[in-house]
Amino acid sequence: MPFKLNDELDKLVDTLARQANMERWCHRLLSTLHHMLDLTYLTLLVEHEGQSKVLASWMGNEEFKYYLHPLSLSNYNGVPSELLLESKQSRRAVSAQSATPFKAIWKDQPGDWRRVIFPIIMHEKAVAYLYAETPTPERLDDNLKAFERVLLLIASDISVHMLREEALTHNISRRSVEAELEVRNYSLREYLSLLKQLHEVTLALAESNDLDCLYRTAIEMGRQKLGIDRLAIFLTDMQQYTMQGTYGTDPQGNVVSRRTFVNDIPDHPLVHEALSRKDVVVVKENAPLYYGTQQVGTGWNAMISMWNSDNCIGWIAADNLISQRSLTDHQKEIMKLFGAALGQQIVIKQSHEALTKLNAELEQRVHLRTQELQQTNKALEDANRRLEAWSMQDGLTGVANRRFFDLTLKRYWQVATRRKLPLSIIILDVDHFKSFNDTYGHQRGDVCLKQVAVTLDNIVNRYEKAVFSRYGGEEFVCLVPEMDAESLRLLAEEMLDAVNQLKIPHSGTRQGVISISMGLYSRVPTEDIQEEVLLAGADQGLYLAKQGGRNQYFQWDENQYAQKTCQGVHIASCLNNK
Repeated sequence: MPFKLNDELDKLVDTLARQANMERWCHRLLSTLHHMLDLTYLTLLVEHEGQSKVLASWMGNEEFKYYLHPLSLSNYNGVPSELLLESKQSRRAVSAQSATPFKAIWKDQPGDWRRVIFPIIMHEKAVAYLYAETPTPERLDDNLKAFERVLLLIASDISVHMLREEALTHNISRRSVEAELEVRNYSLREYLSLLKQLHEVTLALAESNDLDCLYRTAIEMGRQKLGIDRLAIFLTDMQQYTMQGTYGTDPQGNVVSRRTFVNDIPDHPLVHEALSRKDVVVVKENAPLYYGTQQVGTGWNAMISMWNSDNCIGWIAADNLISQRSLTDHQKEIMKLFGAALGQQIVIKQSHEALTKLNAELEQRVHLRTQELQQTNKALEDANRRLEAWSMQDGLTGVANRRFFDLTLKRYWQVATRRKLPLSIIILDVDHFKSFNDTYGHQRGDVCLKQVAVTLDNIVNRYEKAVFSRYGGEEFVCLVPEMDAESLRLLAEEMLDAVNQLKIPHSGTRQGVISISMGLYSRVPTEDIQEEVLLAGADQGLYLAKQGGRNQYFQWDENQYAQKTCQGVHIASCLNNK
């Protein structure tokens, strides 16, 4: 609610007019707007040397920052460029909704955030912009007109202060050539000192015994020798797009193991930029600083990616959480060299550890192989015998399988051809078995097939060298050497009767129990025909048995006629006359 907020804002304008120092002016403006209008994040940008640059910022945790030399947007994390561009083009306030603050890397505080940027106009020209974020925009909406009036009134203050600062800066610059030279000499000495320290760090990295020691040494030496508050080393899996910690520093600067930290690589422009560029230190000011995924402060955040050829293997994260010291250009260059040296050592030690592990594994394998060779050979022989038996046996019914039948048929056919002896075959099928499965279920169907198979196998086993096999599904085949057609019919009648005597209920048949249909065929093989003829004849007989009403058999012969016996009645019919 407004509660005479107009008066409060007028007081703000008067207070600002009495501020002679630009830093205090910015602090009073941003802190007052924060408390009056519930604005969590605030950034004041000024038009400086033809660019929009950051002059001051306010964080929700009462943290104020003023940049004596206005900061380029490319080095600042906190203002969405597309929103600023839209405001510049339209010369009006622009707002957008978002689930999280713009600067957040780990998006662990979802909500409904309002982002808004206001142009500060003087003489129809934008002299500055004020960017704000808030999860509670109601007070800003209620007092929007008064707030915009304040922005209009402070435009002249900003313009005057910027001109004054610019003039002061130029005046100081003209009188400080010697001081600048001294600063440059000091900077050069600092850089040479950092190079010496980096040389010591590089030697220490090379002397590390293993990867774990390498990661810890890099953190310890980086903090001691390179003057960096906090460091952390992360390894990346770019295929899975995940990151894993190694060693890092906690918010107090203590070196701690971070091996348990595993997470997806955050989807953030800072991370994308760092992981896509070689030999570049990506630095952002006003960035949230984290320990794990928990924000612990704000400052500059630097990332240096490490590479193995064209593969990004990880990155070094650094910040100034503890001291809040600015990052110099020399430190940036040293950090880039540090990242390259560490990446090289990681690749070398990863290769060495992989090779050492491989050699140890090979030696162990040879040792175990030597010890186990005799046992393995014996086990292999046993397994081959069992496998041979299993490979010839049907897993459901326990009788011989199709593979065993095919091999036996070839062997029996060759013997019968050579000795000119008859070879007989029966192909049989369980009648209406699909209907049985549909009615009683597949489990009952499996039990039914086992009963039929075991019953018929017991009958066939009484005949020397006879083979009874499952041919496929509910189909079985019986192969009997040296048996003529008459004897084959007697065997078929016995098998037919045995299945009927099982009296397995089946409502889908005329007799109400499970039955079988059979095709019989006997012949003396000759060298000019193949064993498939035997199968074809029996299969034709099975077809005619089913066509004739099932629960019966048909016997096929090479003279193209069939003899049929059905329920003990013998019928002969010439197929050519049917």
